[in-house]
Amino acid sequence: MEGWIVLGLILIVIAYLFGRIGFAVEEDKERSEYAKTNETIDKAINAEDNKTRNLVINTLKEIGCQPEVDDKDRICFKYQGEEFFIDADNDYLFVTLWDTWWLCVDLDNANVEHLKEAINLNNIRNIVSTVYSIDEDNKQMGVHCKAVILFVPSIINIGDYLKIVLDDCFKAHDLLKEQFIRLNFKQEKHESPRVVVKGFN
Repeated sequence: MEGWIVLGLILIVIAYLFGRIGFAVEEDKERSEYAKTNETIDKAINAEDNKTRNLVINTLKEIGCQPEVDDKDRICFKYQGEEFFIDADNDYLFVTLWDTWWLCVDLDNANVEHLKEAINLNNIRNIVSTVYSIDEDNKQMGVHCKAVILFVPSIINIGDYLKIVLDDCFKAHDLLKEQFIRLNFKQEKHESPRVVVKGFN
């Protein structure tokens, strides 16, 4: 009889241990399911954040800008007091950065042709393109900067990368002004009347 009692106690202890092990295994399965679900959710959130348009907005916020979306679905923001906008689409890896109407000149200004020539020279020396447009209604020529850049999450220090491109827009402004001054100086030099010295005609 004592053998049966000992055997019964051993069976109870074994059943208890198997029950605890089974419970622990079930609990681990539940935890792993939660972990898998959390991983899936994290991957989905990261994938959404890494889409081009969302990446641009998040990067602008990181560098201290306050991006807004206008009625034409462009991302608008100010950087160093200048208004910029970016055309970005989640289906593309490239974005187009615009700095529009940073300079306006009346079409009847005698230096319009020099400005056009300065724009062409400027585009040779800078990664940011400088373009002009004509506003026939207001009889003005507007000068704009444009940059088409790759914008993907694998770019290291993407905020610094964007700042460099934005700063290049300001460099384009300065280079255009320098080119314009040089062209005007050359014209003035060629237009100055010839000095006639007596005896050397």
